[in-house]
Amino acid sequence: MHSTTRPEIEQSHRARNGFTLIELLVVIAIIAVLVALLLPAVQQSREAARRTQCRNNLKQIGVAIHNFHDQHRSLPPSRNYDHYTSWAFLILPHLDGVNLFSTWDATLKYYYQSDEARLTSIPVFYCPTRRGGSHFSTQNDDIFSPLETSGHVPGTLSDYACSAGYGPNWNWINSRGAMIMGDAVTDPPTIPFGNFAPPGATLVTWRGRTAFKDLTDGTTHTILVGEKHVRPGQWGIAQEDGAIYNGDHPGNFSRCGGPGYPLAKTSKDAFNNNFGSYHDAMCNFLLGDGSARSVSVFISTDILGRLTTRNDNEVVSDY
Repeated sequence: MHSTTRPEIEQSHRARNGFTLIELLVVIAIIAVLVALLLPAVQQSREAARRTQCRNNLKQIGVAIHNFHDQHRSLPPSRNYDHYTSWAFLILPHLDGVNLFSTWDATLKYYYQSDEARLTSIPVFYCPTRRGGSHFSTQNDDIFSPLETSGHVPGTLSDYACSAGYGPNWNWINSRGAMIMGDAVTDPPTIPFGNFAPPGATLVTWRGRTAFKDLTDGTTHTILVGEKHVRPGQWGIAQEDGAIYNGDHPGNFSRCGGPGYPLAKTSKDAFNNNFGSYHDAMCNFLLGDGSARSVSVFISTDILGRLTTRNDNEVVSDY
């Protein structure tokens, strides 16, 4: 009878210590399944954090607008005047941007400001889902006036725009939104057609033309600022995604919402001058009461129009 020696037993044990190829493939397959299950959850968690940050950005902008109102007894104008600057720069002192604000010569048009004033980015103006860091206009930020010409004058961008409303006889100057173009005096005076300031004109005075008291539909039912849609191929291009501090091109700093101006449902929608975001199926807005709210991109344009218009006496109860 053959007996098994100790060396043979030890060799047999050593042979069974490792994984077989099949066992290794099974483990890899299990890990792959777990990763596939967990990755969407991780991505959703990250996007939820980015959405929250986006709303927090709007809340900070809301605090700045309320502080501006307390100081000036008016809402920031969408732009203090043609060719000069926009609401986004006017609220900087209330966004811890006093030093940057002091670099701006309020008497001069956007195109004659220093590089520091035009190119300094403010993180709160960027949605983290869409883009982060510093981004600048790439073309067409030239003077939008027949009275004088300029080459491209780049400036920092933003993912947020004030509400210009919508409606019959709507225009960029006398819009039905909460924040409209300011009332100003230039020297020399502006040319009657188009409100264009003459070459070399300086801004003497300006003031906002709306206040919270003018939001007769209620501050909780009126949009001040929202995420702005930018058409494919238009990133950094003026009149749509140009310099946020440039008050010469309305598409840089304002958007419409209502019949004819639905919310963009995807980042690839070919809408122009509409609100829209990179968040899935929703868009963030700042309301007059300082709250930030996520709104479905499928909201009816009728309700959206009521929210972007400051005084149509059509209060929205739920949306």
